[in-house]
Amino acid sequence: MKKHPFGEADELLTVFTREAGKIRCKAVSSRKTTSKLAGHLQSLNEVEFEVASGRRAAGSLPVLVSVRAMSINSYLRQNLRKFAYALVGIETLYRLTGDREENTGAYEELRKFLRDLGESLDENIAVRKFQLNILAASGYQFPEAFALPLTREKEAKIDRFIDYVLEREIKSAKVLDSLI
Repeated sequence: MKKHPFGEADELLTVFTREAGKIRCKAVSSRKTTSKLAGHLQSLNEVEFEVASGRRAAGSLPVLVSVRAMSINSYLRQNLRKFAYALVGIETLYRLTGDREENTGAYEELRKFLRDLGESLDENIAVRKFQLNILAASGYQFPEAFALPLTREKEAKIDRFIDYVLEREIKSAKVLDSLI
C-alpha cells in the first residue's frame, strides 16, 4: 500500500493482509541494488511474505524476512491512467482501515479490484465500485444503489459520502484529475 525510505537502504512498508489487515513492517536493505527483496516489493502486487518480530523494545516494527510475488500487476507499470485510478482505490482503503484490524471482505475486494482494473475499459467505474464495496465491507453502506450510467451528479454524491466517512478528501484524486 505504501513505502517510505528509512535510513540509507531500508524501507518502511505498509501492507494489507487477509489475516491482520493493515500492518507496517521494516524491509532491511531493500533499496540496495543487490537486494533479493526489492524485485518482489513493487507496489500493488499480491505477495506472500514472512516477518519476524524482534526482542527489542515494545512498539518496534516487525522485520520483513522473505517475500515472494504471487501476482504481478504489470499493466499498472504500462498504463499511467490505470495506475492513477489504482492509487485512488488504495488511498481509500488505506484511510478507511485501522492498523491490525482484520477485514477479509476488504482484502478480497482489493484483489478483485486490481484484477478488474487490468481488464476494465472504464477505470472510473472500477474504482467507484471498489470504493463502495470496501465501504460496505467496513460497515458503511452507501445510501443509494450503485447503478450505471455513472453521471457527474452520482459521482459527486459518492465523493461527498467518501469524504464524510473518511473525514477528508482523497488526495490522489487530484493527481488523477490532472491526467484526465
